[in-house]
Amino acid sequence: MFSALLRVLIVEDQATDLELTIHLLRKSGFEPAWRNVHGRSEYLKALEDPPDVILADFTLPGFDALEALRLLHERDLDIPFIVVSGTISEEVAVECMKLGASDYLLKDRLSRLGPAISQALEKKRLRDEQKVSQAQLRLLSSAVEQSTEGVGVSDLDGNLLYANKALAAMHGYTQAELRSRHVSLFYSPDFLHLLEAAHKQVLLTGEYTGEFPRLVRDRPAFPSLTHLSLLKNEQGHPTGIVRTVRDISIQKQAERKIRDLLEHLRLSNRDLAASYDATLEGWVRFLDLRDHATEGHTKRVADLTLALADRIGYTAADRIHLRRGALLHDIGKMGIPDSILQKPGPLNDEEWEIMRRHPDFAHEMLAPIGYLQPALDIPKHHHEKWDGSGYPDNLSGTEIPLAARLFAIADVWDALKSDRPYRSAWPEDQIVEYFKDEAGKHFDPEYVPVFLDFVASR
Repeated sequence: MFSALLRVLIVEDQATDLELTIHLLRKSGFEPAWRNVHGRSEYLKALEDPPDVILADFTLPGFDALEALRLLHERDLDIPFIVVSGTISEEVAVECMKLGASDYLLKDRLSRLGPAISQALEKKRLRDEQKVSQAQLRLLSSAVEQSTEGVGVSDLDGNLLYANKALAAMHGYTQAELRSRHVSLFYSPDFLHLLEAAHKQVLLTGEYTGEFPRLVRDRPAFPSLTHLSLLKNEQGHPTGIVRTVRDISIQKQAERKIRDLLEHLRLSNRDLAASYDATLEGWVRFLDLRDHATEGHTKRVADLTLALADRIGYTAADRIHLRRGALLHDIGKMGIPDSILQKPGPLNDEEWEIMRRHPDFAHEMLAPIGYLQPALDIPKHHHEKWDGSGYPDNLSGTEIPLAARLFAIADVWDALKSDRPYRSAWPEDQIVEYFKDEAGKHFDPEYVPVFLDFVASR
């Protein structure tokens, strides 16, 4: 739909004909912004601001429509041009059309003026669209030729119709050498079945992307990322396949370097972790030497804690921190005097006050060590109790970290099963009853049954 406003250049020297033309324009639904000229110089001046349409009497004194059309052509102006004349021969009409006139009308048949203008403007719109499309095509062709990615077009059978410079060069050919060659030229026989599968997929779904090693004349093959897309005509029927190829050799080299680096880091981290754990084992042995009464307790209780953790689905990563925390649970006792730590009998109130500080000593020792921070829950909180009567922070219930709750069960179990200077080991049935009584008091009631089930099945 065209706007009713129409900029019209009228080449006419008869006032009555000019008035009639303007009347017919308005009657046809246009609102003309018109300019009237009589001769060549006025006409050229008017073309400096090109109108939407030109309506020209065929013959004016010293100037005619043929010359007006030639002047348009010389200036490469595409303006709909309609010849209006009282009389015109067929030969002259043909000459006008050859020079680019959109139509010619006789003055006694100007009722056709509105439709003629609409038709001329529509043709102009289509020409403009075609010019844009052609310009875009030229731009696209230029971009494809300048692209560093290989671009090719084949028919549906895989015969190349076009290959840009990059596609030819990356395979060691000229563009002319690739014309009409089959795309299987680029692939090792071992990969032709993959090429066939790719063609089937692009015909079925419209596109395909995959990695292929591609052959190069007189050079080693290179890895490529290939994208195929279906080319269709205006009716939607497939006519060919567009192929975009990217050499990913550098990317693959980088990936290999990254994999090698990650493997090196993995091995280095494994060695570093082994060194860390060896250090922890050394600390534990040192602590056992100071406290003969609990020798072997640390390893046993660590194993029991991990077994309980397995029962409730601990991850491998969490198990690492759980084991380290279990091994270090009494590391704070390094800050306890030997007179208290190695006392053969029960501790008095003052001595217990000092002994109960060993979780805080552990936290002070371990917190500055970054890799041990995830393992701090057990050394810091393994003496907390479910009912809040434990130490050092009087935490209760689920305020107590899960690792510390699990460890407390294993720790007390092993302690009661072991001889100490101030008492003998308890029978297992007595320990089981104790645990049942202490579920919900000392221990997390959810995990006591799980633990007892585990020890009964050993």
